[in-house]
Amino acid sequence: MDFKAFSQQFSDKIGGKYNDYDDHHSIFIIPIKKDRFQTVIARVIQLEKYNKDVVHITSKVCETSENIDYPSILEASADFTLSNFIVEDGFLKVDTAIVLESANEELIGDTIIEMANLADEWEFRITGKDIY
Repeated sequence: MDFKAFSQQFSDKIGGKYNDYDDHHSIFIIPIKKDRFQTVIARVIQLEKYNKDVVHITSKVCETSENIDYPSILEASADFTLSNFIVEDGFLKVDTAIVLESANEELIGDTIIEMANLADEWEFRITGKDIY
């Protein structure tokens, strides 16, 4: 899969914005209902432990300095289809990885949209703002 070409086509298809960092690292600005937007980062990396290339997709929810009810968000993540919450670099994020050899463009696109919607939903629940 030509990840850079996929990223541009996907962004055009959904009316979002796309910036390529390099051939394996894409930054999307995904439109969310009610004039809100969410940044999602997708990058192709190799998981050495499994010797597999994956598409790693993340989106920031908020800084960990916010008042976060961690038991509630972990319980809520049981209902997520493709993602989970992580804490990384001082941020609460939604995150997933998809094995590239078994992925198709539709799955990657659906996952990017799920990341954007979940991150935006929880960002608003926790902060009441549209930050990322």
